[in-house]
Amino acid sequence: MDDFWPLRSDFALQISAHDLISLDVFDTLILRAVSVPTDVFSLVKLALITSREALVYPEILDTFPALRIKAEQLARLSKQKKHGTLEVTFEEIYDQLAELSGADPHWLAVLQKTELELEMRLAYANPAGRLIWETALAEHKKVVFCSDMYLSASFISRLLEKCGYSHYDRLYVSCEHAKTKHEGTFYDYIAGLHGIPLERILHIGDNQHSDCTMARQAGCTAMHLPLPSPPEPVIPTGGEQLFYRDATFSTIQGVLRRRTLFAGMTPMGRWEQIGYEVFGPLFTGFLLWLATIVQHNRPEKILLFARDTHFLNQHLRRFLRPIGADVDIGYVYVSRGSLLLPSFTEFQLTRIWHLFSGRSPKTVADHLRRLGLAPELLTNMVQSAGFESIDEVVRNGEPRMYALLTRLFTPLLVESTRRRPLPKRYVEESVGAARRLMVVDIGWVGNMQASFLRLLGPLTGLQVRGYYVGLFGSARENDCPSHTMEGWLTHYGEPAEMEQNLWWAGGVELLEFAMCGPHGTTLGYAMTECGEVQPILESNEADAEGRELAARVQKGAAEFLEEYLATYEGIPAVALTSRVWANEFYRLVTEPTQEEAELLGDLTHSDSAGDTRLRLPIAPRVTSDDPSEVSQALERSFWKAGFRVRNGLAERAS
Repeated sequence: MDDFWPLRSDFALQISAHDLISLDVFDTLILRAVSVPTDVFSLVKLALITSREALVYPEILDTFPALRIKAEQLARLSKQKKHGTLEVTFEEIYDQLAELSGADPHWLAVLQKTELELEMRLAYANPAGRLIWETALAEHKKVVFCSDMYLSASFISRLLEKCGYSHYDRLYVSCEHAKTKHEGTFYDYIAGLHGIPLERILHIGDNQHSDCTMARQAGCTAMHLPLPSPPEPVIPTGGEQLFYRDATFSTIQGVLRRRTLFAGMTPMGRWEQIGYEVFGPLFTGFLLWLATIVQHNRPEKILLFARDTHFLNQHLRRFLRPIGADVDIGYVYVSRGSLLLPSFTEFQLTRIWHLFSGRSPKTVADHLRRLGLAPELLTNMVQSAGFESIDEVVRNGEPRMYALLTRLFTPLLVESTRRRPLPKRYVEESVGAARRLMVVDIGWVGNMQASFLRLLGPLTGLQVRGYYVGLFGSARENDCPSHTMEGWLTHYGEPAEMEQNLWWAGGVELLEFAMCGPHGTTLGYAMTECGEVQPILESNEADAEGRELAARVQKGAAEFLEEYLATYEGIPAVALTSRVWANEFYRLVTEPTQEEAELLGDLTHSDSAGDTRLRLPIAPRVTSDDPSEVSQALERSFWKAGFRVRNGLAERAS
């Protein structure tokens, strides 16, 4: 709203020159804590997703946001056909929703009540609108509020009172007067009721057509009060200007060249060296990007999701110091395994399917036990999905597992509810009183942020923005109203080549290794004798060896970072924010040297998300000469280029 404040005197002069001040309500006096008004309908769904009714009417709740929009459209068309007006009441919209959905009166009453409760909770005063209102009161002007809205005047008056608008002469709502600003009929109507000439009325609102054009056509004076502008993206998600790309490349080369010149005096181990040359630039670039985000958004709190953010937790404050950002940073012990199922409050297979991914075969019973279900009690249900028994091996992507999960809808929700209390309390305590929250993690599909948000539930005024190394296209499945996610290297799968290198070629596995913290993954949570919720961390010897190597890589990366800061810290972070920092990383993913393939090929990665018990080499060496076996091994490998180089497939193909 920065554009408004220099114009305060203009508004004050116009207010002083008129007898009646008419103010629009929504997006002028009152703002909602959502991106667009229809986001409220999505929040209704989220608010009710764990209710008893959600188990009875899952289809209606799942489609409620779209149904609610459609119901309003149909109600307006019906009203126009019968009575010649598009103005409808809240009750008429829900009458239409009943016809569309077939929901019974009790369920409709729950939906109505929840929508109104959310409208009340999300509403807050627009500071510019409040200042205009206060100016009009100070001038002892007659003040009326008018709104083209389906909500009743009695409800809107309570919203106004909640937002601090305690004094005004009248409130006019289109659905109760059959007059609208959009059609221009409200202005003459108000003038007649108050006995004030139209030219003595000043109307102020955010909508150029309804609040300005139509008011002026009616004979009023009108002033436009635009909505607060959304923040502009700091970094474009598409291409980069050549100047910034080249400047960044020059900076990286400057640090690496210095290291090369002094390598003989300060020798490095092989793990530290790859950390310095490959992951040092990558981590530095990501930290610079995060610093520009913090400088632009000024969050109240930053939550770093363990364990892939351990390195960031050690060094982020150093990058924030030059911009004077004294922000609370928390390192939060969460994982897909600890949050996903407890937050499972709606039936979307795409969310829990990540628990069934993997490159090695597992039985139906193995999968069910991971979800906390007793497979022995579900034999009939398993067979009804097409399996011979609970011991049948399931291949990755097996359609019958989808059928089985559909049948397990209720047991899964029951297990989710049982597991929820401790993780919910843990995430609530992590957020505390902060309302402008920045979440940082490695990324990929957004399951962690979505799970975190579902456990928190709808909180008035909470703004969560997630920032990640990369976001794949499938992350859109985890979009949530009024909350955002943004990826650095790839944003919702764009550029596609970057997603390909990360998702299919092995970039994910290499990066998750390099960013791994010095502790086990979070398995769950326990209550201490003092009443505190503490994370339960896995102790896994196979995982521990990888963590030790990752620590050596991060040591080398930290040396690069320190040398960069020693030389370039005075350059604003935004000037060097570029994907060029990832050049060496992408080269490693797609064109590793023989030495790199041998060094990294035996690193192991968990076979499936959230489960580190079974770990597989990312680019194993094979001993078989059977082309079919080699081809299968290549298909199973995580790091394709590393496998090819390590097993001489490039030479064999030539």
